[in-house]
Order: sequence, then structure tokens, then C-alpha cells
Amino acid sequence: MKTLFTILASAFIVAQAFAAKPIPAAADSTGLPGDHFDLQGAVELFKVAKDLESFERSLNTEEQHVNNLDLDADGKVDYVRVIDHAEGEAHAITMQVALGKEEFQDVAVIELEKNGDASAVLQIRGAEELYGADVIVEPFEEKEVAPTGTGPSAPDDLPRIRIWVNVWAWPCVTWIYGPTYIVWSSPWYWGYYPPWWSPWSPWGWSAWYSWNRPYWGWYHQVGMCRTTNAHALYQHRASHSAIVRQRTQAVREARAATRVQPAKQEKRPGQASPRSRQRNNGVKPQRPPQPTTRPAPGRGGSNPGRTAPVRRSR
Repeated sequence: MKTLFTILASAFIVAQAFAAKPIPAAADSTGLPGDHFDLQGAVELFKVAKDLESFERSLNTEEQHVNNLDLDADGKVDYVRVIDHAEGEAHAITMQVALGKEEFQDVAVIELEKNGDASAVLQIRGAEELYGADVIVEPFEEKEVAPTGTGPSAPDDLPRIRIWVNVWAWPCVTWIYGPTYIVWSSPWYWGYYPPWWSPWSPWGWSAWYSWNRPYWGWYHQVGMCRTTNAHALYQHRASHSAIVRQRTQAVREARAATRVQPAKQEKRPGQASPRSRQRNNGVKPQRPPQPTTRPAPGRGGSNPGRTAPVRRSR
């Protein structure tokens, strides 16, 4: 009896400790479904995949902790299929969920472009319905910048800048741009899934958010599109679910409204603008300094074997 009392007391103390220090995850949730699909993780899986079939398989493996989506709200994680749209040297590798026989929702797209004899650039863009507008992630590298001009010796710690990554050596990229590449389109669709796949229950947000993802340090969100041709190729092939769009509309609009807008100087009736006042006073208006931007970079292995479809209801 004394042992039982001790166990219960210990359990109570542990419970109180967790209650006193909750995991600070809720504040980091956007409230959008994209919280449950890791864009950085998807790029990392693409980086190590040998082809798009193995990439699709890894996306749908629970142990990878990249996909936690349940867009059809059936209590099971959705199967994410991979479809490549290709035109010339541009590829839009789309990750998509089938919500029904005729209902599809893109999750994200890897936009890939060859921009040299042995050079390619890549970005992943989250679907607006799941992430909001213009959520773009890319791999990066850091490079030390040597000081210019004359003067004292350079400091021990040189400034570092982030530069885009040449992904040409990634196995999947080499395969895609190989001479015998056949454009990949997942053979799986609504109700027909690979025999190795078994859907699992989605993780709760706190547990999902707390999962350690060390590769986050190699990818960051950016505000510019480096893959203009691939993005133009994708825009007219994107799939959007009206159900998902309607479900997330209120949250997306609320988040867009909270974005910082540039302050506007209010002009009183009859008041001259600063530029016109300068002209009237004989002062030549000065042109504001123009921002400098870094120029964006310029500008398929055999088809893997496929397993026969297996009918599986969800």
C-alpha cells in the first residue's frame, strides 16, 4: 500500500511539473495545415533520394517526421503523391494529396532549373491554401567576405553572407537531368495506395512541433523567386481544392492583414508635398538611394519499376 501511495505521489508531482512548464508550441502555430508538412524536411529528403519514387516513399514514411497532414479530416495522415511537370530545363515537382476521385490539393512544389552545364538551382514553395502567400524555402551556404580597400589587417572573424546552392550533384537532380529520364508521375491515386503504406494517426501539434529537426539549419525562407521558368511552368498546372481553400480562408486573410504596411504620410487639404515645396524654394529634390539586389542565377536514369496497385479503403 505504501508503495502504491509513493507511485501515485510521484506521478502527481510529474504531472504538476508538466502543467507548470507547457511546451511553448501553440504560439508558433500559424493555424494553417502547412504547419503539419515540413518544407525543410521535404527538401532534405529530396536531397538524399536517388529518384522521385524513393522521394515519394520517404515522404510517406512516419519515421521521417515530414508529413503529418490530414486534409480530409478522416483521422489518418494523407498519402502525398509526387508528380513532375517538365518543360525544357525546368521542372515543377509537385507534392499533392488526393481528397477524392476528382478533388486534389497541392501541398508544395519543388521548382528546379538547370542554369549551367553542371549547375542547377532549387526552391520549394508551399501552396497558398496551406501556408499563406509566398512561402519559399531554399538551401543555402555561407561564404566569408574578405574586406576590400586598404587599411589595418583583416579581423579574425570575417563577415559571412548566405549564397544559393548549386544542387547539380544531388542524386535525384542528376537522375532527372540524365539522358534516359522519363517524366515521373505517381501511379497511386484516391483509394489505390502502395502495399507498403499504412496510414497512421496524426501527431498532436505540441509533439509534432517539438520534434528535433537538425537540418533546419541548412534551409531558410526567402522573399525572392530564383526559379522563374519553373514557377511559370507550375502556375497553370497547380491543383487547388475548393474545400481546403474555403476552410483556410479566414486564417489566411487574418494573417495577411497583420503584415506590416509601409507608413503613408497624410496630406492635408491645400498642403504642398515635400517635393513640390522643394521646387518652390529652388531646391533640387534629391533622388532616394536605390536598393541594391543580388542578381538571381540564370538559366532526364530509367523509369523506376512500379508495384502493382493495391486497393485499400481509407
